[in-house]
Amino acid sequence: MALKRKKVFFITTGLFILVVFAVILALLINIQAFKPQIESAMSNALGMDVRINGRLGIDLFPGFGISLKNVSVRKAGADVVTVEKMRIGLRLIPLTKHEVRLSRVGLIKPVFSIIRYKNGRFNFEKPERTLIERLLTVNKISISEGRLVYTDESSSERIKVDDFDGTIRNLSYGRTDGARPFKNISFSGDIRCKTLTINNLTLTNLALTTAGGNGILDINPVSMNIFGGTGKGRVHVDVTGASPQYRVITTLNGFRIEKLIQATSSGKIPQKSMEGTANLSADLMATGRSADEVKRSLNGDVSLSGNNLTLYSIDIDTLIPKYERSQNFNLVDVGAYILVGPFGPVITKGYNFGSLYEESRGGKGIISKLVSIWKVKNGIAGATDVALATKKYRIAMIGGLDFVNDRFDDATVAVLDKRGCAVYSQKVHGPFSKAQIEKVSMLKSITGSVSNALKGAWKFIGGECTVFYSGSVAQPEG
Repeated sequence: MALKRKKVFFITTGLFILVVFAVILALLINIQAFKPQIESAMSNALGMDVRINGRLGIDLFPGFGISLKNVSVRKAGADVVTVEKMRIGLRLIPLTKHEVRLSRVGLIKPVFSIIRYKNGRFNFEKPERTLIERLLTVNKISISEGRLVYTDESSSERIKVDDFDGTIRNLSYGRTDGARPFKNISFSGDIRCKTLTINNLTLTNLALTTAGGNGILDINPVSMNIFGGTGKGRVHVDVTGASPQYRVITTLNGFRIEKLIQATSSGKIPQKSMEGTANLSADLMATGRSADEVKRSLNGDVSLSGNNLTLYSIDIDTLIPKYERSQNFNLVDVGAYILVGPFGPVITKGYNFGSLYEESRGGKGIISKLVSIWKVKNGIAGATDVALATKKYRIAMIGGLDFVNDRFDDATVAVLDKRGCAVYSQKVHGPFSKAQIEKVSMLKSITGSVSNALKGAWKFIGGECTVFYSGSVAQPEG
């Protein structure tokens, strides 16, 4: 009986192999004739117009499949994807039953052109379910030398990815609620790209490892080069609940602060206003289905620090003594950009910082130490330890930045004495775009000059003062 079963097995296997090779031989002979059928099947599956402009071929290694050259996927007369060469691996057993099942997909030099219209839909979407949901169960998808351009018509945001390689493994698409497509997909993968440009922001040598499934996406680790520094971090997204939850943890070490200003100043700050290296870290969490909900739920910590930063056209050590003579010096001009550190690019979109540069044209100064540490709660950033020291003076900031309503929240900038008390201060409130800056308030009980008070000549005053700042930045000895 055992011998008989072996004979049956070998005969069956042999017949199957013969059938498979017969199918392959037929395809090899007539593969070009199948082009219209393949184009039609792919068009129906994707809901777009697919054209194979080059030749078709049969791949036998590393497994059975077909190769296509110069493929274009178009919708409404515009390219969504073009691929120089495409390899599709097919599962043989389902194929003998006239079923199409993919084992692998390889894209060589693809170009993706993704558009999000003002109505929120994408240029590749099709309302009803299609064959693509059944096809998206693939062991491996590989992309080499790819390019991607994403445009959001509502926000005018533009993202461009150049020369990226990627591998997606064990991709599967379940049939659940179509309103939450991310909950239907599971996969793991690695992506590397030489250049990623988001509007005016450019990242290089981006590398990330990602895994997703059951409504949870983890991108960990992420590494990149940005602003001349090295960044690392991780991203967690959870859409299993009623509202998506996000967490971003990142560090950026040794970046050039002048490159940050150049990319984000929008003309409000001269591009060469500050120079030097700095470090940035952030741990932020948020929940929401819209940008406004995310902003209102934002919580976490953000900090920026730097040493020996060069200021061009600003010499704080010269400006502060000049206040006694001119009575025309805005502390906010110094504080609101330099001290807010990681949030500077946000608040400077509306406020004009030109007056300080005009006042101090030709000067040059040094910030020996800058610390800008913030606690974010429900979209409002509160100053935890925010101060800078020059060779002679120390300036600090308290209060908050309300990003929910885009306004200053009881923010005050002050020049300090050696005890951390305010010698003179200036408050700013109102919208970031139209900040209302109060007059500089000088300590009224000083019987000598401001410069004497700053040097600690409190023997003229007597009495105690209210400490304005007691953080990590020490009073300079100069």
